[in-house]
Amino acid sequence: MISQARTLSWVLAGLLLFLGAPAQAGPNKWDRLDADEPAPAFSLTDQNGRRVALADFRGRVAIVTFLFTNCTDVCPALPQILNRVDQLLTEAERAKLVYVGISIDPRRDTPERLREFINSHGLDAARWSLLTGSVKELTKAANDYGVVVRPDPRLDFVHNTVFVLIDGKGRLRTEFHGLATPTEEIAKAARTLMAPQTAKKRK
Repeated sequence: MISQARTLSWVLAGLLLFLGAPAQAGPNKWDRLDADEPAPAFSLTDQNGRRVALADFRGRVAIVTFLFTNCTDVCPALPQILNRVDQLLTEAERAKLVYVGISIDPRRDTPERLREFINSHGLDAARWSLLTGSVKELTKAANDYGVVVRPDPRLDFVHNTVFVLIDGKGRLRTEFHGLATPTEEIAKAARTLMAPQTAKKRK
């Protein structure tokens, strides 16, 4: 049932993009999809030139999104949204959460460029992993997570916005679609995924 809902969401996003609509269906539109299934695996290169796999984030909640550093449309807002999520969490909760940004622009998003993006946006390099790779690798990652990308002469690329929450066991649990997703909703969903881990440690 969840997989069917996700597939429908991806198809609708793709139709919007290929019909020439903006990356978001509307300024105040957002959707939430809940799941409990293995998150699509990936192995990519981070801002430090190291290979990083999804399995490397086991034990912590990961919020995955897609962007590219030359973007002048929605991408600059994504780290701002996630920084606001961080502000809603306690220090102990932040220690259990990491952020993963996967590039859709392999030609320009080198590790050096990703480091510059982290610094210029004031991101915590210890908890942010910006990932790049080959065209084949990044295309597969985008497809696996339902991100539709198409060229745009004004903006380089147009893509749909998604925040994917993966629990500490590597399972995809929640997806938020849309730039208007409330930060409170993302923070609440992340906190929920931390709770079982905390309870287990107390036993």
